[in-house]
Amino acid sequence: MREERMICRHAATAFDGRFTLKGAENHYAPDRAFDTEHIRLDLRLDFRAKSLTGTCETTLRAIADGADQMAFDAVGFRLGKIRVDGRPAKFDYDKKKLTVRFPRAARAGQRAVVSIEYKVVRPPLGLHFIGPDRGYPDKPRQVWTQGEDEFARYWFPCHDAPHDRTTTEMIVRVPRGFTAISNGRLVRKAAAGRETLFHWKQEIPHATYLVTLAVGEFSEIKETWRGKPVLYYVPKGREDDARRAFGNTPKMMEFYSRKIGVPYAYPKYAQVAALDFIFGGMENTSATTQTALTLHDERAHLDFSSDPLVAHELAHQWFGDLLTCRDWSHAWLNESFATYFEALFTEFDKGPDEFAVELHNNGEIYFEEDRDHYRRPICTKVFKHPSDLFDRHLYEKGSRVLHMLRHVLGEDAFWKSMNIYVSDNRGRVVETRQLLDAIEKATGKNLSRFFDQWIYGAGHPEYKVRYWWDPRSKEAVVRVIQAQATNNETGLFALPVTFAFRTAKGEKRFTETVEKRSHLFRFKLDGEPSLALFDPDHWILKKVDFPKNESMWVQQLTVDPTILGRAEAARALGRLGGPVATAALAAALPKEKFWHAQSEIAQALGQIRTPAAVETLLRAHRGVEHPKARRGIIAALGEVKTLDVRAALMESVEAEKSYFAHTQTLRSLAKQGDPEVRTVLDRALRRDSWNDVIRSGALEALTALRPDDVVAVLKRHTAYGVPHTRRMAAIRCLGQVGVGREDVRKHLQELVDDDYLLVQLAAVRALTLIGDERCISALERLTQGHRDGRLIRTAEEAVAKLKKNVEDK
Repeated sequence: MREERMICRHAATAFDGRFTLKGAENHYAPDRAFDTEHIRLDLRLDFRAKSLTGTCETTLRAIADGADQMAFDAVGFRLGKIRVDGRPAKFDYDKKKLTVRFPRAARAGQRAVVSIEYKVVRPPLGLHFIGPDRGYPDKPRQVWTQGEDEFARYWFPCHDAPHDRTTTEMIVRVPRGFTAISNGRLVRKAAAGRETLFHWKQEIPHATYLVTLAVGEFSEIKETWRGKPVLYYVPKGREDDARRAFGNTPKMMEFYSRKIGVPYAYPKYAQVAALDFIFGGMENTSATTQTALTLHDERAHLDFSSDPLVAHELAHQWFGDLLTCRDWSHAWLNESFATYFEALFTEFDKGPDEFAVELHNNGEIYFEEDRDHYRRPICTKVFKHPSDLFDRHLYEKGSRVLHMLRHVLGEDAFWKSMNIYVSDNRGRVVETRQLLDAIEKATGKNLSRFFDQWIYGAGHPEYKVRYWWDPRSKEAVVRVIQAQATNNETGLFALPVTFAFRTAKGEKRFTETVEKRSHLFRFKLDGEPSLALFDPDHWILKKVDFPKNESMWVQQLTVDPTILGRAEAARALGRLGGPVATAALAAALPKEKFWHAQSEIAQALGQIRTPAAVETLLRAHRGVEHPKARRGIIAALGEVKTLDVRAALMESVEAEKSYFAHTQTLRSLAKQGDPEVRTVLDRALRRDSWNDVIRSGALEALTALRPDDVVAVLKRHTAYGVPHTRRMAAIRCLGQVGVGREDVRKHLQELVDDDYLLVQLAAVRALTLIGDERCISALERLTQGHRDGRLIRTAEEAVAKLKKNVEDK
């Protein structure tokens, strides 16, 4: 599962730096009296009533002697006949648990078939009906499910926990012209009057949260990989966008199959583009659901790619589906792996520089959560809702930990470990222990210390590095201090660290273990180095305080072979300022070939803001073509208020080829503070674009400009009927301008009850920003009942923060 950052960014609304909320407790995999062997669903959908009627037939095998009842998770069902082995059965039902009693106690290994007739109407979670309404009269009809974390229980009775793996089968009847997609292979498709019957069968056991049903009037696009169907189901008319978004899927399947050493296991791989989906994607076994927002046109494709999302969900077909975490405390075995393998495909497909930037960004996203929100171990049993765990620690930090593991083990040993881990555990549930065992089996190494620090511990090293040259001994002297505060979760880290020095005769490297609070290292060299580097290949997830003189930073900007090293030097020179730094940055910008470093150099010049720096930026604005680099250059120009800059931005705004460069130009123009910019923004608010990015960018720019009517404009764009991406942008902007505005508070309070989850989340976060305690009761209501765990947690954090504000007054 991936929360697409372009759709719904995880808000770091810190209130006291604690991950655990009131009511959090230790969670363990529940006991099982029976093993679920097979689930057969026979279903019929009613789009207008938003209901599902069906029969669930579950084959169970007793694990031990004496089991005489089975408790099914089943929320809000209307029950019909219930049978055990064809005979009527007694049962108890409290609207959450359905306990079916057997006529006699079972013996170990004995099988029983439980048949449950049921109906669900407008379920609050798990099963989602999409279609036309008063606000969106032209919206196509779709139905899609979302099982993770424990929402299968809202649409079929089951033991809804990840440690119970079962084969599944689905027979579903849908209106003629609609297609139904589910797990496994298509056994049969047949016309049945005004309906079409689809029969799908999943023959490799999987967890119930991975069971899927997606229904819509789709176009089907067919490709193959090693003879297996690769299918894309998208709204009609979006076929070209689908090929643009999903077209690299067979290439990814081949890459993962070869690198892991275990070929893709399932009979097909399908991706369904779902309208109003509440995540970026969901890795249902052999049939991933993707947000339809990832379908994009040629202009968006200039600097947007669906590959990270597609690669992430595909990686889950191994890590999460073929191997499934035993309980949610070990969910990093699903999500950290998918996030790292997403980056590994980037390395394979786009090269080491793009890979390095992706991992760097993952680290920065984690650091933001660690700094502004909370710190926690990646693997922890203490939480309130399973969704609490699906954060930036689980995804981005975990990906960086796996990258360090690759460094510690070495390339061959890492991939041998991955192969053994997957081969030995395919078709099973796993805990972190199984990964440790696979590494030891592959390499003989016991990495318990590494896992204690990085998986069961929290935080990261914060190094203070000081270098000086000893001319008498001809040694580079380096003091390394681990400056992080230590406690029962964050300790001192033990890692191999590389030190690199560049002298007149070339580069020399040394590797030392850094594990104590303080180390003093001495390195013999042939002469005083012009450049000293700490972790030159950027393997380690860390914060570093390493002051260098200006000439060293200039040297690093000029000769460092790594994109991250050059970018670091650019940022340092931007902070230093002055004529030497400016000249070095100005000389480097036209020579730099990679967009990330171009962007960092430009933003460093924007920080300096001298006439020479501005002239360099204006030249780059005229000459640099890469759209991502242009965004950095335009952002840097936004920090400068001169007539030349304003004229350049005004001239180029309509000429920008990239949607994102266009919207960055709008934001930079707004920073100029010129009333004439309003005309440009009003024009942008009338421009159609992919996912409304231009209108959304115009709203952000208007918020920065702060005209008198800004609140009225923003409110209009939050209206039900406006595309959701633009509504969320307007809501975020209202949070920035709404402090002290009762009308804004009341408007946002209405939006917390919106029909679309992601709009609700945006409204809660905006209310948190304006900080008005009068919205506490409305937010507390969101913490009750059957709601998405993300909404509950966001509301709980908002309430806690607002109450603390009251106490502090």
